[in-house]
Amino acid sequence: MATRTAFFFRGGTYVRYDVNPSTGDTVDTGIYPRGIGDGWGAMPVSFRSDIDAAVTWPDAFVYFFKGSTYVRWDATADTVDANIYPRDIADGWTAFPASFRTGIDAAINWGDGNVYFFKGPKYIKYNIGADTVDANIYPRDTAEGWTAFPASFRTGIDAAINWGDGNAYFFKGPKYIKYDIAHDTVDAHVYPRDTAEGWTQLAGAGFTDRIQEAIEWPQAEVATYSAPVSFTACTHTNQPVVSAGRTFDMQATMRQAHPSLCACGEYRQYVRGDFLYDGTRKNFLLQDGTGVPPVPLLPRPEPGAADDNFREDGRPASQNLFTHVDAHYGHRTGPTATVDVNDVYQPFPRRTGCAYTGHDTPMTQAAPGAFIRIDVDFRGRVIDTCNGGAVLQQSDWTVKCEVPEP
Repeated sequence: MATRTAFFFRGGTYVRYDVNPSTGDTVDTGIYPRGIGDGWGAMPVSFRSDIDAAVTWPDAFVYFFKGSTYVRWDATADTVDANIYPRDIADGWTAFPASFRTGIDAAINWGDGNVYFFKGPKYIKYNIGADTVDANIYPRDTAEGWTAFPASFRTGIDAAINWGDGNAYFFKGPKYIKYDIAHDTVDAHVYPRDTAEGWTQLAGAGFTDRIQEAIEWPQAEVATYSAPVSFTACTHTNQPVVSAGRTFDMQATMRQAHPSLCACGEYRQYVRGDFLYDGTRKNFLLQDGTGVPPVPLLPRPEPGAADDNFREDGRPASQNLFTHVDAHYGHRTGPTATVDVNDVYQPFPRRTGCAYTGHDTPMTQAAPGAFIRIDVDFRGRVIDTCNGGAVLQQSDWTVKCEVPEP
């Protein structure tokens, strides 16, 4: 299991819990507990005093519930649309039975296309794909549907979290249980157990008497990544103008295995170097896709320079026949997201597609008889937008060729 992050909430405070199977789990007690308002600046004021429940959706949105209201947090942009949220549960979750529209106690994504919501001694099973709850079955008694729960947990729980390793944890008061998802069992010889005893990192931060809510944070995980090799030959034509270039593909696939979500992974491409006409460097402009003036392609820096001179690559509006806007490669949303056959996430929609394919042809043209030289470095990256743009995979390659060939 990859290193990842979970968050635990109590009252108006929270801790960030770093999960590392190799070196051990940690909580930075020099920073946490921290106020929700301090660490989650986009959280509406009414949600900063406490949170009742939270759950991660497959599209990298995270839903937070408080009383009869909820907010949708975009983990890829680290924000909430303040023009829409908070919103009433009754308005946004119309499949909820009436008793659950006034508030819930806990929620957990089971990783199989279903989410369980708990309230008091009752629970419901929510089908994510169909966006429904079977009203003929739910609400149902927790004691009836979760027979592996110890008696004290059947009357209600405070928090739940899917650990992503085949286990889920449920908290109630100062106790917790470990639930084996595949076998639907709890080891009754071990659990319930004191949170202070089993979660020493939380105990060090003072989170022992009651965990009010817990959430496994979404992350990106690379399944495959294929980047071009360097090229020393250009494809070229001589009429009606001299044209030189090289075509290559960039491919990446993301893993969808909760809490690893395809929507968190994006591709980025950066470029530096020179395009020369008869020995003169062309002032090649990179479209930045944000509405500000384009930035110039910078030359390869001298050894030891502070700036590596890589700037984000993109496609100018003239080449984006569908959108007619400047756009970078790999962005999923916003003004820099391309809708183009050369920059594709599949399956659609673009936000949640797991397989990325980019197609690029660095090219330049000149008058007949001109000497063209391309000497450009490329850098490809797969990043995790749900966790601060962390670089998951990186590769470099170069296109270096001349026309006419020497």
